[in-house]
Amino acid sequence: MQSSLLRVAIGCSVLFTAQAAIASGLYLVREDGSEITIYLKSQSQKDATDLLVLIQGSDCNSVAHNTLINEEFSQVLPEADVLTVEKYGITSDLSWDRNDERPDCPADYIENDSPERRTADYIKAINQLKEGGIYERVFLLGGSEGAVVANMIAAKTDFVTASVALNGGGRHFIDDILHNMKSSGMPNEAFKEASAGFKGFAQEITTSKPFDVNMSGHGYSWWNAILKLDQLEILAQVENPLLIVQGGQDQSVSPEAVDQQIAKLTELSKTNITYKSYPDMTHSFKGAGGESMVEQVITDIKGWLAQLD
Repeated sequence: MQSSLLRVAIGCSVLFTAQAAIASGLYLVREDGSEITIYLKSQSQKDATDLLVLIQGSDCNSVAHNTLINEEFSQVLPEADVLTVEKYGITSDLSWDRNDERPDCPADYIENDSPERRTADYIKAINQLKEGGIYERVFLLGGSEGAVVANMIAAKTDFVTASVALNGGGRHFIDDILHNMKSSGMPNEAFKEASAGFKGFAQEITTSKPFDVNMSGHGYSWWNAILKLDQLEILAQVENPLLIVQGGQDQSVSPEAVDQQIAKLTELSKTNITYKSYPDMTHSFKGAGGESMVEQVITDIKGWLAQLD
């Protein structure tokens, strides 16, 4: 079967390859009438019975242009079909840009994106694909915010065979923000001022009714949700085998907070969770010398998945 990249939208009727024919019946629409855009890619000539669900981080970019996900981490299960889902308001028409403050980030995305929204969209897409009876196993892999979303999907459903969370941070997001500030190298006085300012912002956004805000490429819905989120509580509800991967040199999320969360999960006897730490790895999977550690991480994930069979 030839590889194909599929975009399924409201009112769209497309003939797909035999393996992905079930997708032609998808009618992916949110409760507000907006469309959910998905991509379903075959990686093998064989008809796949495994579905690998890949979940990107928090940036304002189309997952269709994310080579780290589509070309590299897709290889943890090279014979599986790969599902990715665009965030609210984003399509492949949006060019790739790593600038958090990019001026062309869609207003619909700023207003509506949140971890809960993404979780609901992924669950809807997976449920509809599974209704066709083709996929026997579903695997999740997410990085950064995508790791949090993967954990939320696993906690809310019973169809996940196994999941992997990469550099997803600790229990409370505010700890990751403060860690990021401190890691920036700012003087102590500047850090005290910046951290106090952010704590004030967090207090306001978690206790106030919705208001217009665009901070670091995110709006009220995202900030309100992410600051209220308790990842330990989510992980405590995950029953499927879960591999948590964390880099020890991560400046975006706190490795110390992750270690504390793992200790709490151990106290809760969460034997389904495996923790793999890479002391020299950064948030972007770089080693001490700046070399990519993606291949090593993928190899280790493959080894962990093989032990589950």
